This record gives sequence, structure tokens and C-alpha cells, in this order.
Amino acid sequence: MEQKINIHETAFVTAAFRAADSDLSRDTFAHLWANDITERHANRYKQAVSLHEGLAHCLRNRYFLDTIQYLFESGKIDALLNFGCGFSMYPYLLDPSLLFLEIDTENVISYKQDRTNDWQKQGILPQRNIRYIEADFNRPSLEDLYQQILPLIRGRKCFILLEGVLFFLGHDDTTRLFDLFPRLQSNDGYVGSVSFTPALEKKAVFQKLIDFVEGNLQKNQQFNYQTLPHEFYRTLQTYTLEDHQDTMSLSDRYLPAIQLPADEVLNEHMYLLRTKI
Repeated sequence: MEQKINIHETAFVTAAFRAADSDLSRDTFAHLWANDITERHANRYKQAVSLHEGLAHCLRNRYFLDTIQYLFESGKIDALLNFGCGFSMYPYLLDPSLLFLEIDTENVISYKQDRTNDWQKQGILPQRNIRYIEADFNRPSLEDLYQQILPLIRGRKCFILLEGVLFFLGHDDTTRLFDLFPRLQSNDGYVGSVSFTPALEKKAVFQKLIDFVEGNLQKNQQFNYQTLPHEFYRTLQTYTLEDHQDTMSLSDRYLPAIQLPADEVLNEHMYLLRTKI
């Protein structure tokens, strides 16, 4: 019987997806997280849910990498706050003058900090200015997290990234995060967020995802499944919607020669928000 996967271990699976097509994802360091168990979990996931999941994760990484790079080169951001950073490798793919805050659960942060520090010492990864912060987004208050982050970024123009997180959170958790973000962005800033829409729940591929999660992931009592309508982003009081893409539109942009079968794709939506001034 296959061992169940802890939620924080899904970071290994998404890293395996990005590593499988580094030309598309532009993540040339994702392979560092690979091992036999990771590859087995990733293959199980694709076979059970969607054979296009690897491609979808590469497209998501590429979109945000390109977006963050453009905003940095335009002088619009000088810090990246990655909420639910997992084993993403943005700090090593972007300019070293950026300040990076990696924020995730204790298990992820402890392991990631140890491994990346070791790889930097060995010269496998370039040196970067990174601060690691442990957080639990299910907590009834994020005030302690706010107090940890604010002194590190005061006066900075921040890009807040939230990918691969909201599906695992509830409505109240999401509300607390989007109440926190503008408090951290006193200057002009951006948020990149990823979520599924309620329309996807009607498709067989989404039910396959739920079945896989139910059967293969260890879950705690705070675990939730969440989808969000477009209106959630369009009606935020403190942000304007600057850009909206999904897996299908990004496939058209980066892989115009490939026609993805829409009914077999877990179509994620990527939203780029800018603080209202």
C-alpha cells in the first residue's frame, strides 16, 4: 500500500513537475528536490488526476517568473514575499538585489532553509538575500506574522505571491490573508494569486483531484477545499485587477503549437492585483 502524502510534501511533487520541463518553467534548480519517492508521487498524481498537470505547473511558474522579472526591471518592486513558498526557487532565478521572504509551515521552512543554505555553500545555488519565516495560515490571528514581516520590508515595494495555497484554506483563512496583505504594502505593490473557480467543480477532472486528495493526502482538521469566483478579486477594496490568465491562455502564449484538451485540464486562474493608491 502506498504511503500517504502530507500536505507539506506536495511541495516535492510540484518541484518534480517544474523540473520535468525546465525549458518551459524556466526553473533550472527544481531538479535539486528530486528523488525516487518524489517522482513516484508525481506520477501517481498525474495518472490519477490529469496527465497535463506537469505542464500546468510549468506554465504557472513561468507566468509569475516573467511577471516578477518585468516588474523588477520596471522599478516597480524590490521585494518578493512568497506566502506558501513550498520548494519554489524564485530567489535563485531572479535578480540578487531583490529581498526575498520565504513563508510557509515549520516543516517546509526548516527543510528548505537547511537544504538551500547547504547548496549555496557548495556553490550549487547562487547567494541570495533571503529571510525565512514559519507561519500557519489556519491560525485565527495573523498579527504575530504581521509583526515579524513588517520590520523586514518597511519602505519596500513588495510583490506578494500566493500560489498553490488557497485550495487548501477556508474562507476565513483567505479573508485574514487578504486583510493582512494591504497592511504590509504601504507603498505601491502587487499581489499574484492562484485559485480554481467554482465552475471547475462541475468537471470530472476536479472530482478526480478531490478523490486523489481524499485517498492519498494526510489531512488535519483545518483542511478545506476552496474555489473562488472571479468576483472575489474584482471586488477587493484595496486592490485593482491588473491581469487575469488561466492555464489555457498561458498555454496559448507559451505553447501555441499545443492544443490542450480543456476537459482534461485542472484549469487554474492566475490573478495580478495592484494596490489602489
